[in-house]
Amino acid sequence: MNKYQLLFVVSALTTITTPILADTFSYTAASVSYDLVTEELDGISEDLEGDGISFDLSIAITPNIAIGAGYGSGSVDVTSGGTTVEADIDSWGVGFLYHTPINNTADFVVGVDFINGNFDIKQNGTLILSDDANGNSIFIGIRAMASHNLELNAFIDRSDIEDSTSTDIEFGAAFYIDKSVSLTVDYSFDSDGNALSFGAIKYF
Repeated sequence: MNKYQLLFVVSALTTITTPILADTFSYTAASVSYDLVTEELDGISEDLEGDGISFDLSIAITPNIAIGAGYGSGSVDVTSGGTTVEADIDSWGVGFLYHTPINNTADFVVGVDFINGNFDIKQNGTLILSDDANGNSIFIGIRAMASHNLELNAFIDRSDIEDSTSTDIEFGAAFYIDKSVSLTVDYSFDSDGNALSFGAIKYF
């Protein structure tokens, strides 16, 4: 894979994959989210843009530890100089997290995910590469209840995929429509791009 192709795929995987984490104080939950991504690429004037969908499941195995698994599928593309390059990406991961109360309305959270992804890259509709990429993501953050039905959270996420690293800052909110369901919105960014996600979570 040449430098351009690696940059393209790493940017896409880093942006689409998210921490395996239920966005409520219940750490046993299933979630789905729709993600919109934009990323700058070195040496190209146009931005990489795309969207994807993610499914995640987390299970609390002790009062302070949860394990999780997730799957995501998405596509991204960029057009420059009359050439369109697009990638279809499937990614999945497993991980675990540790959480502990800061006070009666906030949790401190830290965890790690291990990520694998397969991708197909096409140039003007012609397949030029099929391959995979692997890496990990370490995240740390705080979750706090702003009211009885609104959670606010903030995370720092450092991803290391193949030979490329990135650090994302994420802010999110979860609105509880009842005790077992919430609707979520998250915004994350790094020095080269950003992502906006909308989702729903079912707690168990």
